[in-house]
Amino acid sequence: MSIVATLEPPAGRTIESAAFDRPGIAPGVSPGRGRGVFATAPHAAGTVLERSCTVPLTSEQCDALEGILPLGNYYFRHPENAEEGLLLLGLVSLANHSEEPNAMVRYTHAGGVGWVAELVALRPIAAGEEITHRYRCGPWFEVA
Repeated sequence: MSIVATLEPPAGRTIESAAFDRPGIAPGVSPGRGRGVFATAPHAAGTVLERSCTVPLTSEQCDALEGILPLGNYYFRHPENAEEGLLLLGLVSLANHSEEPNAMVRYTHAGGVGWVAELVALRPIAAGEEITHRYRCGPWFEVA
């Protein structure tokens, strides 16, 4: 049995923004960089913008993902073991790199849920501004 639904966006919204609606943030297109995350409302410094679950990866799984693009672009070093990784789910995984970020990713362990990646505002963020963070490793791509 399969279930098929048609998404009808609220008046004045696009299907893209309605499909991923979160309070105050949404995915969008970052000029020259592909997908990104944008503020749809202003946010104060210290605001948790998004919480995303993760999938733990062994060092062998990380090695295997290195050759599988673009999937290999969505896992990050484990906060407690540099040999392992966490595959990020949710909008945190779409936040682009910046040398002058307006947010940071903080990892917390949430018991049986496992590791959670939180995207936290480092400074006030205006509505319409792209939300970026500094990757904990050096970028593996050319930074514009």
